[in-house]
Amino acid sequence: MLITALIPLFPLRIALIEARMAWDDPVALGPAPGAPQVIGPCTPSAWAHGVRPGLRVGEALARCPGLDLVVPDPDTARAAAERVTLRLEDLGAAVEPGPDGESWVFEGDGLVRMHGGIDPLLRRARAALPVGAGGRIGVAPTPFASREAARAGVIIHHHDEARDFLAPLPASRLPLSRRSHEALSQLGIRTMGEVAALPHASVLDRLGAEGVRARDMARGEEIAHITPRVPPQAVGEEVSFQESIGALPALEAALRILIARIAERARTRGGSVRAMVVRARLEDGGSWTRAVALREATTDSRRIGIASLPHLAEIPAPVTSLAVEADAGGPPDAGQMAMVHTPDEERMRRAGAALAQVRAAPGAAPVLRLVEMEPWSRLPERTWALGPYEA
Repeated sequence: MLITALIPLFPLRIALIEARMAWDDPVALGPAPGAPQVIGPCTPSAWAHGVRPGLRVGEALARCPGLDLVVPDPDTARAAAERVTLRLEDLGAAVEPGPDGESWVFEGDGLVRMHGGIDPLLRRARAALPVGAGGRIGVAPTPFASREAARAGVIIHHHDEARDFLAPLPASRLPLSRRSHEALSQLGIRTMGEVAALPHASVLDRLGAEGVRARDMARGEEIAHITPRVPPQAVGEEVSFQESIGALPALEAALRILIARIAERARTRGGSVRAMVVRARLEDGGSWTRAVALREATTDSRRIGIASLPHLAEIPAPVTSLAVEADAGGPPDAGQMAMVHTPDEERMRRAGAALAQVRAAPGAAPVLRLVEMEPWSRLPERTWALGPYEA
């Protein structure tokens, strides 16, 4: 028994809440700063006026002159999705968040006995969803059928029931490439029931392995397997700037300081960093977020910096704050130690020892470093800035 919690268009709903705009108005998620000028998900009212995700901004406004565009805020949407995940995990569920940020799936067999039946469990799962966000709950034996059941808010107990439920649904909902959908359309196949009735050999020959997986989904024969996440041990650090900063060297210096603090906190806990999220609050009110996956868990600030620093070049606008959230639930950092230190490492070790001695006497404030801000500026105070020095 797989239970899916679904909040359609969740990132758009969060952006509307932040912008204090109504769901009933014609609104669409606008392009992020520096991104292609196409719109994202839109409300039903905008859809009724012919607005579709992927349209150019000019074409969307021509179809619906009263259309409002809301600035996407992926940072706030990610935080809201994390709160939903934690609430579902509080029920005892091992949750797999969907990659789209609007669905969550977990096994319900053991939870039914824990909560005294399927109805109490589903009632508590609905209570974990944000009020007024249009959340829905569905139950089915397979992941795909469970998500479709959540769209309709129904409970499906057996595989045969899942096949009958999916049969009249449009085949366009199957996770196929555009080319495969066009092939099905040319053959006159419109529903999942028609896909389920196709011979296995013909589907494999025409659509390949993805077509076979889609056929199994339509037949309710998909392998009922999910990969629940391991609850993270979150640590976070944030720095705010008095003035908006767009210079890449300054952002890199700030991120290095945050990484050093994160690595030290993970080391103090006896763990290591296995994944992190870099967040920036943009000057125009939007946000920028990048998830950084590490090859292996570590507390080495240099290695973490190699994986995360290049992403700063993707920030599309000046930022007012920079933050790092990391999962410090990795094993103790057991990287192999070197028998002989290189001259550079020895110099850094001695510099670190000298820095510790200086800070032990007058404090950390006198130990600063010059950070290049805007080398093209004629004002010295804009060209250079003083920041904390980290050995």
